[in-house]
Amino acid sequence: MGGFGRGFRNRNPLVLVVAALLLVPALLGVEWLFTSGAWTAVPLGVALRNPQDSFVYVSWMVGRARRHEPDTPGLYLLGGSSARESVVGGDELAAEIEALGGPRVTAFDLGSINQNFAESLAVVENVPDTPAWLLVGVNLGRFTATRQQNAMQARGREFLLGSGAVRSFVASRWGLEKHGFTILPGIWAFVTDWTRRHGVSLLAGDPPRTEYHLHRYSKKTRRSEGYKRRLVEKWNATRRPVFERNRAANLQMLEALLAEARKRGLNVVLLELPINREVVGDSFAASQHEYRVPVARLAADYGYPYIDLNEIVDIPSRDFQDLTHLIAPGRVVWQRALAKELAPLLSAGDSGGGGG
Repeated sequence: MGGFGRGFRNRNPLVLVVAALLLVPALLGVEWLFTSGAWTAVPLGVALRNPQDSFVYVSWMVGRARRHEPDTPGLYLLGGSSARESVVGGDELAAEIEALGGPRVTAFDLGSINQNFAESLAVVENVPDTPAWLLVGVNLGRFTATRQQNAMQARGREFLLGSGAVRSFVASRWGLEKHGFTILPGIWAFVTDWTRRHGVSLLAGDPPRTEYHLHRYSKKTRRSEGYKRRLVEKWNATRRPVFERNRAANLQMLEALLAEARKRGLNVVLLELPINREVVGDSFAASQHEYRVPVARLAADYGYPYIDLNEIVDIPSRDFQDLTHLIAPGRVVWQRALAKELAPLLSAGDSGGGGG
């Protein structure tokens, strides 16, 4: 490496050209390790930066599925932390579906903090070429991401997944990331952050063995009812304007996701994520109407089911961390209701994903 570095410091033009020619394939090789999923040969516990690293967890799980395809149809739950907290876990959801008469599936809880639709699209583009169902969670929060936040996925931020669909969309529709052709910026950010956290222990011969914590919330962390009511007021005062500015752009990205799913022949279920109706009441009704009507229209256009378990189960506020995140008792109820809805859908074998 010392000689390689000296090559770049050498002012001889020929040496610089040769050094650059050597660097390009090296960088392409690094990117291939991630885009192919080969990097998942590294154990998850080593790759994680911390126990709550949902970005690396999702990236690793998708890459691993590409390298080692599930033996049964895949079921991928997509969405933000509200989606992540809505079920007990992928294995538990799969077992409940089968117990209720549905088929055997391999289920993945791929919810992550503030997951935007571009990140979900990157997952859709990268799941393996096997029969699969996508549970695409929607709620108010998913329509607040800016164009710029969505466009970051073209550079591999935050998922370490390549996506030509994301790059093409943000460049052609929004005029962003026009020269973004690589996820190396995201890889570099991950590697430098990982090294900052674990580099010393690795050099000492003690690589990290981090256990991923799927759930963040419990009865111990649950917010008070007064705090929850204040969150309603805060959302209407500060987040609703953000939602109104970004709703249309996120609907566009959601449609791009549905188009990619259809292109790949994947089945889709659009799923309203949990909301604390006891506290929220009708406070968000106007904003919910603004995204639910066009989402229902997209579902009809693409022939995908759009279900709202909030109309089926009545989960009390005590089983919510706040307004959207379930804790243990609520997860059990929600997962059961979800499995009841999915069992006949999955048994039918096709949600209309390949047609219109």
